[in-house]
Amino acid sequence: MCCRLFFILMLFTSSVLFAEEQLPINILTFNIRLSSAKDGKNSWENRKDFVLDVIQSKSGNGGTYDFIGFQEAVVSPRQKFNQVDYIVSKMNLYNSIWLSREKTPNAGEAMLLLWNQDRWKIDDNEKGTFWLSDTPNVAGSKTDKDAGCTRCVTFGLFHELKNGQKTGQKIYVANTHYDHKSEKARQKAAKQIMNWIANQKEKNVPLIFMGDLNCGEKSQTIRFMQGEVMKLDNIDIKPPLALIDTFRAANPDENDIGTFNGFKEQTGKEKIDYIFVTKNIKTISSRIIRTKYNGFWPSDHCPVEAIVSFK
Repeated sequence: MCCRLFFILMLFTSSVLFAEEQLPINILTFNIRLSSAKDGKNSWENRKDFVLDVIQSKSGNGGTYDFIGFQEAVVSPRQKFNQVDYIVSKMNLYNSIWLSREKTPNAGEAMLLLWNQDRWKIDDNEKGTFWLSDTPNVAGSKTDKDAGCTRCVTFGLFHELKNGQKTGQKIYVANTHYDHKSEKARQKAAKQIMNWIANQKEKNVPLIFMGDLNCGEKSQTIRFMQGEVMKLDNIDIKPPLALIDTFRAANPDENDIGTFNGFKEQTGKEKIDYIFVTKNIKTISSRIIRTKYNGFWPSDHCPVEAIVSFK
């Protein structure tokens, strides 16, 4: 009897220790508004330190971010406008991957993806950038004629580290920015993304997909990504899987969901910035960060945070 009780106690203790080792994964998606825009008092020069404050304020609210996806991060030969260089140079805890969405790799908007290099190591064989088009490996390509811009995805497979050694846990992270003009382009992008996720080499590895998707929760694009059939070119398209919106998983009844502020006093009504996860990730919490600095927004979008864990 004593041996049996001892065995049960050991099992319980082991399960508790294992649970404690499942550290939360802190994620932020943030459209920082391109530096070349003529925004007057809301110019990049006037708010670039506010963007950093959003990241650094996390230290007083539960640690550091594990992954940060920036959209509209400009890379430019003119340092005044080079948002990528500025952010990367100020964030020594993080490593980064990025590529301009244009044909010229070092000029234009980039999907800047940062990760906490003390906890994560990128897989050199599973990383890169591809374009949301019929020719995803052609830089600067787009397919939909009504699309406003070329669009791309920057991604990586990350290995979790503990004391510098791999724990065995892995996770895919992808960052993107859907088109702002064409719903059809967004739908095509969603179809391409969902097929890309379904065809990963590491099929059972959890995945985080984040970005400014430029459409609300009720749009066909978002509903498709959550598992609903979508009509595209008069054909019903069934998604190969369903993603989970972390904000809705944490806040199912929230009505105040606007993430675009346009540098105005109040945000709009739609949530157009998202952090999605696959079903093998547990959502702990999520919030829209609406902090102003000296009365000014850090960007025309409010960043969105999610805290998740491996199941």
